[in-house]
Amino acid sequence: MAEPSKVIHVRNVGHEITENDLLQLVQPFGSVTKLVMLRTKNQALMQMQDVASAINLVDYYTNLQPSVRGRNVYMQFSSHQELTTDQTQGRKSDTVSDCQSSRIYGVHS
Repeated sequence: MAEPSKVIHVRNVGHEITENDLLQLVQPFGSVTKLVMLRTKNQALMQMQDVASAINLVDYYTNLQPSVRGRNVYMQFSSHQELTTDQTQGRKSDTVSDCQSSRIYGVHS
């Protein structure tokens, strides 16, 4: 397992699972500042407001299997400490992954 990070890696995110579904799942643990859906890989990356919130989230779901729309999802710390965007070529692209269909959202509570 990667060391604690603000960034949570979520696996088994099917096409039926929306960004809002994931936000509702983690909302009790704190604010999500960025969300990247990696649709072609059935994965997502979420950046929590701080490491403490991320630790509480991962600890909780280590002991209780999270399920969204009937599908078990799996959460762990990402190897990335922060999600960033690269706008040097005039477009937003995900520097965390080469997935071109990724979307990055700033979420405000």
